[in-house]
Amino acid sequence: MHHHQLSVSVLRSLLATTEDDTAVAVLLDVEYSRRLLLMRGILDSCAGTPEAETAGVEEAWRLLESVEKRAPEAVRAVLLDPQVGLWAAALFRRLSRAERDERAQDVPLWVELGFLAQFAATVSIMAGAPFRVRVPVRDSAVFLPCLGRARLDTAERWGTAEVRAQDGVVRVVGDATAVTLPEDPEREAPGWQGLRRLRATAEGLTLTLAIDDLGPYPAVSGLAASRRLAPEQFADWQRWILAMWPLLVADHRADARALSAGLLSLVPLPHRERLRGRTASSSDAFGCVLLTEPDEDTAVLPAQLGVALIHEFRHTLLNGLIFLAPLFEDCGDLFYAPWRDDPRPLGGLVHGAYAFSGVARYWRARGEEGLAGFEFALLRDALDQVLTTLRDHPLLTPLGHRLCEALTEQTAPWSAEPVGRHEQNLARLASAHHHATWRAHHLHTPKPYAQALAQAWQHGHREAVDDSGAPLGPVPEPELRTDPGACRLDTLALLSRLSLVDPSEYARLLADADPAAQIPGAAAADLALVAGDAQTAVKLYAEELALPGARPAAWAGLGLALTRTGEKAAGAALTSRPEVAVAVSRLLPEPPDPVALAHWLAPL
Repeated sequence: MHHHQLSVSVLRSLLATTEDDTAVAVLLDVEYSRRLLLMRGILDSCAGTPEAETAGVEEAWRLLESVEKRAPEAVRAVLLDPQVGLWAAALFRRLSRAERDERAQDVPLWVELGFLAQFAATVSIMAGAPFRVRVPVRDSAVFLPCLGRARLDTAERWGTAEVRAQDGVVRVVGDATAVTLPEDPEREAPGWQGLRRLRATAEGLTLTLAIDDLGPYPAVSGLAASRRLAPEQFADWQRWILAMWPLLVADHRADARALSAGLLSLVPLPHRERLRGRTASSSDAFGCVLLTEPDEDTAVLPAQLGVALIHEFRHTLLNGLIFLAPLFEDCGDLFYAPWRDDPRPLGGLVHGAYAFSGVARYWRARGEEGLAGFEFALLRDALDQVLTTLRDHPLLTPLGHRLCEALTEQTAPWSAEPVGRHEQNLARLASAHHHATWRAHHLHTPKPYAQALAQAWQHGHREAVDDSGAPLGPVPEPELRTDPGACRLDTLALLSRLSLVDPSEYARLLADADPAAQIPGAAAADLALVAGDAQTAVKLYAEELALPGARPAAWAGLGLALTRTGEKAAGAALTSRPEVAVAVSRLLPEPPDPVALAHWLAPL
C-alpha cells in the first residue's frame, strides 16, 4: 500500500481532535486497497488446495472479474462492507498460519473460502447481471453481504446451495427449498431476511447505517454475532437516530459530514446499565460501530448517542492511519488509562487519547454546565494525564510523536476554559476516585514491607517501625499485577452523571438501603460523597471497611471523604497510595479501624 501518500492537509486533519470528510474519503480508498491485497493473499494461499476446489473459488473469482468490468462501483461497495472486511482478515490470518490444525476450527475451511462466492453473488445482483454460482450454506442460511440472509430447510450444519439471477429475479436454491429475493432486498419475504438500514436527513446531510444483525462474523472476538432485531427494536433504533442526527448536524457539522461519509454499519448490543453504555469497534471492520441501546433519557439521548458514534468512529480513523504508518512499537509495559478499569498497553493509550480528544471537544461545544460541563471537565483532566505519559515515550514512532504533540497543542488551552463550579468539583472527585481505585486493584506493595507494617500495627506501635524499633522508611515502589476482578471503577463518575441528569432519582437512591441493587458497584457511601455529605460518607465507608471483603474502592472513597472533612494527611495516605492500606488490612486477622489506619499510615 506504499502507493497511498497522505497530503499534508489530510495528515493534518487526521492528527486533530476534529473529523474531516476529505480525510475519511482518503482512508476509505486506503481500506479498499488493503482489502484487495487481502483478497490477493487469500487467492495465492489457497490456490490448488482441495478446499478451494470444494468451495469453487476459481468459479467465484471468474464471476467477480466479469462483473467488475461491468460495475466496478458495486465491487467497491461490497468489498468495503464491514462483514467482508471481517471475513477477509480472519481468513487471511487462518491461511497464513504456518501450522494449520483444521480440526480445531469451528467452521470448515471450504465454507470460509466459499464466502468469496457469496461476495461474487452480491456484486452480480447489485450489477443486475444474470449468473449462477454455488455458495456454502452455514447453519441453514446463506448470507449475502450488503443484502440479507436466505433461510433454507436443511438438517446439516454445512452444505451448498445455488444463487441464480435471470430476468431480474434472484433465487437462492437449496436441496429442498428455494428462496426468492424481494425486489427491494431490505424487505422481508418468505425465507428472506433483509439487511435493514437506518436513515436520517437534516440540513441536506444524510446518514445511512446498515443494522448488522445478520452477518456471521462478530466484529469483536468474544462477542457473539448480533441476533436479528425484532421490528419494534429496529423501530426504536430508527427513532433514536432520528433524534440524534439533527442535533449533530446543527451543532457539530464537521463530525456529521465525516460520519455520513465513513460510518457504514451499526451492531446493536443489548442495554446494560443506565448511563453506562458500551461501545466497541474493530480494526478489521472500517466504518462499523458496536453500541448498546441508549438510555431513554430523552433530554440527554441525542447528545449521548451522537458522542458514542464519534468516539468509536475516531478509533476507526486511527486504525486506518495505523495501517498506513505505525504510531508505536509494541512493548510489554502497561499504563493507567482514566477511562478504563484495566491497565492498558501503549497502543491502547494512544487509541484512547485520540478517541477521547474528539469526545472532549464534542462536550466542550455543548456548554459549561450540567452533563456537558462535567464530561468536558473530566476528559480534559484525563487527556492531560495520558498525553503527559505519552509525550516522551521512546517507543512512539516519529508520526506517533507528531500525533501526541498535535493533540497536546490542541487540548492544552482547554484547562483554562470555564466550567461550572459544581461540575468541576464532581469531575475532580470522580477523577481522583478512579485513579485511587485503579491503584487499589492493580498496584501491590512489596510483601515484606506490607508484612512489616502489619506487624508494627498489630504490636500497637505508634508509627511504622521494624522489629528493632527503627522507622521503616518510605514506601517502596509498588508492583503492577493486573486484577481481573477490577470492574466499574467509574462508579463515582456514573453517580455524578445521574445526579446531574436526574436529581430526583438520585435523591431516591440516597435514601435506599441497597443502592447496588439499582446501580451495580455503587454503595451508600459513594452516593453520600457525590452528594457533598463527606461526614456521612466517612461513617459509611468506615462501616464497610470494618467488615471482611470490603471493596478496594472503599479505601479510595474514604480517603476523599477524609480530605473533604479537613483530615487531609489521612485522606492523602489513602488517595495517593491506597494499595498500602489494602495490603496491610489483608494481612491482619481482623479488619482494622480504617480511619485510625489512615492516620497511622499518613507519615509514610
